[in-house]
Amino acid sequence: MKNILLVFSLLITQSYIAQNYPERLVDFELYQLNGETFEKEDIKENSFSYFIYYNPTCGHCVDTFKVLNLKSDQIKKADVQIYTISANTEELTRSFFEKYAPKLQNLSNIEILRDEDYKFADAYNVGPFPTAFLYSKNNKLVKVYEGTSEVVLFLNEIK
Repeated sequence: MKNILLVFSLLITQSYIAQNYPERLVDFELYQLNGETFEKEDIKENSFSYFIYYNPTCGHCVDTFKVLNLKSDQIKKADVQIYTISANTEELTRSFFEKYAPKLQNLSNIEILRDEDYKFADAYNVGPFPTAFLYSKNNKLVKVYEGTSEVVLFLNEIK
């Protein structure tokens, strides 16, 4: 009986933790590749916001961005601003985009950002790599995506 209660308690705790994402955009400080800061106030208004948190050394992230690169024409036309957030150095981030997502790096609705101190990851409870957050035009959380197979599905939510 104790084991059943322990398992049940762990499942409830895991479920609570997994769903503990900010319902609205919270303050953050990220860095553009030119070194300038990028904050919540810099988010484009009246557009969906899609944050993809990844690490350039992660195999799942490589696969995700290869697929996103293939969808570049769809992404270009979508009513969404995509904020890619690297958990690594400027050099690795640049080479990652050049190698795996060259079509994305020059789209006007994509920002390539870095989380130097992992404060974004902490504030948004980032899970496995990649993890992505879709926020509505009024900055309310629409959906959280985890893993390669989910992260690329955000275009289905934007109508």
